[in-house]
Amino acid sequence: MKIFAHGNKNKQYAHGLVAPSNADSVEAPVIQYGGGMTAIHFLTDDERWGRITFEGLDSIKVSRGEYEPFPPAPGEEKSFYWVTTISNSLWLRERYEYEKRYYRNSYNFGGDVDEMLREYSHYVFNFHDEFVEVIAAGIWFESSDTMLGSREPEPDHPLCGLEYLGTTETFEGSGITCHVRRNPLPEAELEKRAHLCSQTILEIGAELDGSIGTSWSLTRRVHRGVGKTYLRSYFGNPIEVFEHIPKLEEIRPHIDKWLAEVHQRRKDMGKA
Repeated sequence: MKIFAHGNKNKQYAHGLVAPSNADSVEAPVIQYGGGMTAIHFLTDDERWGRITFEGLDSIKVSRGEYEPFPPAPGEEKSFYWVTTISNSLWLRERYEYEKRYYRNSYNFGGDVDEMLREYSHYVFNFHDEFVEVIAAGIWFESSDTMLGSREPEPDHPLCGLEYLGTTETFEGSGITCHVRRNPLPEAELEKRAHLCSQTILEIGAELDGSIGTSWSLTRRVHRGVGKTYLRSYFGNPIEVFEHIPKLEEIRPHIDKWLAEVHQRRKDMGKA
C-alpha cells in the first residue's frame, strides 16, 4: 500500500494546506500535551489566539529551525503555506510499521491498522523559529480573543459529535426505538469542512433502559482529494464506506440487523 505518492515516489514533498487563519510571523506556538487535550496554541496575524486540535492523534514532535523541513511539491515552489502535509512520509510509514508490529490484532478495539496508510496524514506547522510535526487523521482550527488553553471545545466542534442537538426523527426495529440526530449544516459546508477533519452527518442512538447513547454514526471525510462517508459502529470502526452521503434507508439494513441482535441478547437476559 502506497502513501500518497506524488512526483518522485521516494522523495518527501510538502503540499500546501489552506488554513482558516494565519499564524503570527514572529511569535512561537504554545504546545499543550496530555491532561485530556493535546493542542497547538498560536497567535494569529490579526492578534487573536488560535487553537489546533486533532482527530485520531498518533504522534507529535517539535523541532527548532527557521526553514521548512521538506521541499515544496512540484508546482508549489513559489507559494508559502504555514501548514503543509507531507507525501511519501517516512515518519508516517515508521509509525504504521510500529503499530502493525505490536498492535495488529488489537488496534483500536478490533480496527484495521492499515487505516493509518489510508486515512492519516503527516502535518507540518511552520512557525518563526520552530516547526511542529503531527501524525493524525485530521485537524481542526478554533479562534478566540483570548488563549483557549484547556477550555472545552464549543458543542458544535466537529469532533464532539451531535449530542448537543435534539432528536430530529425516530424509527423502530425489533421493538427498539432509535433516535436520529442530524447535522444542520448545508451539505456543501460539510464537504468543505471535511477537507480538514471528519464531519458527523448523523448519529443514531437506541433507547435502552431509559437512556439514549450513540450507537451508530455517519461521518464524512475528504482525504487527499477523495471524499468518503463512513458508517461507524459504537467503537468507531467503519462498517461500510460510501463515496456519496447515503440516505438513512441505505444504512438501515446494518442498523436493523444490529437491533435484532440487541433484542435477542436482552431477551436472553430477561430484559425484553
